[in-house]
Amino acid sequence: MNTAFGKILEKKIFKKVFSVVILLSSVVGAVMNSYAVWTLGVSTGVSCIIGIIYIVMGISALMQNQIMEKWRNKKLEMLMGIYSCFFIYDFMILLLWWIFSALFMVSGKAQAMGVFVLDILAVIIVALGYLHAKNIKYTAYSIPLGLRGNTCRIAMMSDIHLGVFVGEKHIQNIVDKVNRLEPDLVVICGDIIDVNNHILEDDEVLGRISSLFCKIKEKKGVFAVLGNHDPKADNKKFADFLRASNIQLLHNQVIQLEDFCLAGRTDASNNCRSSMESLAKEINSSLPVIVLDHNPSGIPEAVEFGADLVLSGHTHKGQFFPVTYFTKLANGKHYFYGHEQFGKTHAIISSGAGFFQLPVRIGTSNEIVDIHIS
Repeated sequence: MNTAFGKILEKKIFKKVFSVVILLSSVVGAVMNSYAVWTLGVSTGVSCIIGIIYIVMGISALMQNQIMEKWRNKKLEMLMGIYSCFFIYDFMILLLWWIFSALFMVSGKAQAMGVFVLDILAVIIVALGYLHAKNIKYTAYSIPLGLRGNTCRIAMMSDIHLGVFVGEKHIQNIVDKVNRLEPDLVVICGDIIDVNNHILEDDEVLGRISSLFCKIKEKKGVFAVLGNHDPKADNKKFADFLRASNIQLLHNQVIQLEDFCLAGRTDASNNCRSSMESLAKEINSSLPVIVLDHNPSGIPEAVEFGADLVLSGHTHKGQFFPVTYFTKLANGKHYFYGHEQFGKTHAIISSGAGFFQLPVRIGTSNEIVDIHIS
């Protein structure tokens, strides 16, 4: 992350703040819903039960990682992800309602009814966000790289996050979308696997997903780099999965294609990372250079080197409102999303083809990037 705010988010304090927000959201929901039930004349016992349910759900959301390490139940993790989203939106809406009710002196019963209506609204928002996360759109760019009269169509994707929320159906959708483009080249800019890597323990599922990836139709290959959530490059299970999927990993490597050089830089989170200076030794300087680098924070180094095009992901474009604004603030507007140009260097940052931790897309979309270079 390239800003001062981004540096703060990279520290452990951000995770603690996010945990406090989830807990606070569940407490606010517990208090306002319990009070609303009591105001409408329902028994105190029912009011207390509702409050306890909210608090228990909030605590379980905070302890999601510990719970999943012990039970590893996909349906339970999915459920916790969904109601964590609900807490966030319920909290924001109820807080606004509380302020509105105080300013305009809304009566107790009207305020109580409003709480239930807004609870339903939060459910609808999260449900729509969950359904929207199943869809994938195309985003197209045309980039002149000086290919001497030739053209190349690249299908770019990033941040698939195979795991609890992204499985075979989503991969089938991705493959179908890619094949409709009839690309010359396919690139995956990191985070193929989700954060806990549990899917690597399921050989049967991995085999089916590999079979789907093998259905990608391209002319020059499928290439990938490692992101911050991917396992180490020497992880045998992961390497076997990539090999079976016909995906060539560029682990701090350069490959020369007919019209340009493709350089893959590995994210430093779980692996060693080579500098652009060291990769330059393998690059044919007479050809345009396309760099695959998961985190857009690496773009300035590629610009300094003189790369022609940098392809990144990582930001998810914030994935859902209001995180979208914090993500843009953390990365800076030029390293957040879309097409940017720094001198001769073009950069494209994708919102990703998948999603993670919270299974929603609200205010953003999954995408396959359709890049025409000439």
